[in-house]
Amino acid sequence: MNIHLRPYKNDPTRWTVDIKLMHPGTQREIRKRMVAPVGLSEAQARAWGERQVPKILGAALGAQSEEPTPRPEPKKIKEAPAASQPVPKAMTLERFYYERFEPEHVRMQKPATRVSYDTAFRNHLRPLLGALPLAVIDEDRISAFRAQLREHLKASSCNSILGQLAKLLRVAKRMRLIAVVPDVEKFRAQRARPKPVYTDEQIVDLLRAGAELGEEVELIILLALDAGLRVSELCALEWADVDLKVGSVIVQNNIYRGIKQTPKGTIGKIVLTNALRRALEQHRRREPVGPLVLYRRSTHTRDEWAPHTPASITYLLNEAQKRAGLAESGPHLLRHTALTRLANLGASVYVIQAVARHSRLQTTAGYLHTQQVGLAREAANLLDLAASQRPGENQAKTSNSG
Repeated sequence: MNIHLRPYKNDPTRWTVDIKLMHPGTQREIRKRMVAPVGLSEAQARAWGERQVPKILGAALGAQSEEPTPRPEPKKIKEAPAASQPVPKAMTLERFYYERFEPEHVRMQKPATRVSYDTAFRNHLRPLLGALPLAVIDEDRISAFRAQLREHLKASSCNSILGQLAKLLRVAKRMRLIAVVPDVEKFRAQRARPKPVYTDEQIVDLLRAGAELGEEVELIILLALDAGLRVSELCALEWADVDLKVGSVIVQNNIYRGIKQTPKGTIGKIVLTNALRRALEQHRRREPVGPLVLYRRSTHTRDEWAPHTPASITYLLNEAQKRAGLAESGPHLLRHTALTRLANLGASVYVIQAVARHSRLQTTAGYLHTQQVGLAREAANLLDLAASQRPGENQAKTSNSG
């Protein structure tokens, strides 16, 4: 028995099932072509075809036992219209997302991941692929979708959306809604250029400017620069996480759109530098407003104390940068500078990973590129030393010494 499937030419969401088998009595080939019902995946259509084999054999054996004399054909019974029977709807990508993927996968993720999935599906996946049945989303359709994305998005953004599409299809296969996951090819990522970092002189200028604006601004700069805290971790830092006796801080909270959650990467303990420890001690001597280390009060908060947001932290940093004569940037530049300085000072990748709290060592390894400058200088010095020695000079020195 052989069963071959191909898309039905009049409706690509359905399958043509071509069944070949041998007659058990005459050993002649029996071939039957049928169209599988609507809404079946390739695997489901094949299983449906296998269930038709007994019927085909039964019809063939019954035809063999009939008398050769012609019999009057029975009256054809008018078939009921197809609309009178319930026809299952094809599982489209949009239906699968809202009925299965969103409640069973997306809702289990962190808020930032949920927002990312929702934004990508509403803005890109649903308009271009949402109406298609899962079974017809193949490499060709994904290639066309990929090209449409690239028309108005950069490669990294396209790759993020393509990764989410691949996850959707893998989950659909696990739920046995499709038989095969088509290949989702991503764009080749361009090599990242080295990011700018602050020099020692610029750091001194920035800290001086922060102190002039207020002790709180100086503390914010030190938390990002010496402890390597992300801006969302700055907003969520609590006094309960700070141990001034030991001189350490546990980074275990993160704020995203006002929602407290665990931080990106891993939870880890950071040992305070002397400057950061003194700044925290001075800040602690003032009457704490609440459990958080940092609060703000302005016309935006109606002169009431309120937690900081990434926007308010960025504003204070920009004020310090302008006062120090530096270009305005986000707080992440301070974290990047902290990790790069450690690499320049010869810290191992494991030391940097501990400070950065990266979950993957590969992420940390990206900061070690700055050590290449020192290694290249060492190589150049060795070559200069070799070139300065004339041929036979070492041999002459050896013979004279003997």
